Amino acid sequence: MTFSMQRFMLWLTFLLLTLVVALSLSWLVLAKVDFAYPLLHDHAGLGKNIEQYAPRNLTRPYFDLTTPAERARLFHEIVTAIHHQGHGLSELRYHDDQGRLIATLLTPAEVAHLQDVAHLLDKLKIMALLALPLWAGMFMTLVWLRQPLPSTRHLLLGLAGVGAVTAVILALGAERVFYQLHVWVFPAGHQWFFFYEESLMSTMMKAPDLFGYIAVMLAVLALGISLGLLWLYQRVVRNRLSG
Repeated sequence: MTFSMQRFMLWLTFLLLTLVVALSLSWLVLAKVDFAYPLLHDHAGLGKNIEQYAPRNLTRPYFDLTTPAERARLFHEIVTAIHHQGHGLSELRYHDDQGRLIATLLTPAEVAHLQDVAHLLDKLKIMALLALPLWAGMFMTLVWLRQPLPSTRHLLLGLAGVGAVTAVILALGAERVFYQLHVWVFPAGHQWFFFYEESLMSTMMKAPDLFGYIAVMLAVLALGISLGLLWLYQRVVRNRLSG
């Protein structure tokens, strides 16, 4: 392997690790604000979706009588649960606008699916925890070697590659890709698709629309964090070179 190829692979690995770290940090930040659910409820059609489909749910009735604050509370409880091995999912209950208890929120199949999500997040958490020290080690090694960042041209080529992958996903259909990922990721035989009329979980999230918004927020925030980390690296290297 030539030196230039070695350097390319070194930087490719570092940039990919930077992206993983940035995505992990972005997820933590967005999870703290419940992925902007209250805002999306009012401005991304989630509330209207509930008004349209909740009255058709015969097993979990009167969800349309809940307030936006109650729906935000329930979503917060779901977010908390999937980050803690799914504990408490089966105990979630919803109340009407007068505070009166109506029913449990989730069906057994929905609880099982969200527990699958919790198990997936646990695995991703392990990957993130492994990526962080690897990234830090490469950061310090590259600084010690006084390696400048790749040129702006090469960084833009990398961004163009990410854009090309995004274009392919959009060409295939974001919803189609979303469903295929579910087939690959979740255990065979476990239900992960739920009709709005039969699932308050899907209704209140307007799945998969909500996850599209979350993906965009993750991408934008991760890009900003990645640029910040690369700026930090460049600043440290320049200080070392001038020192």
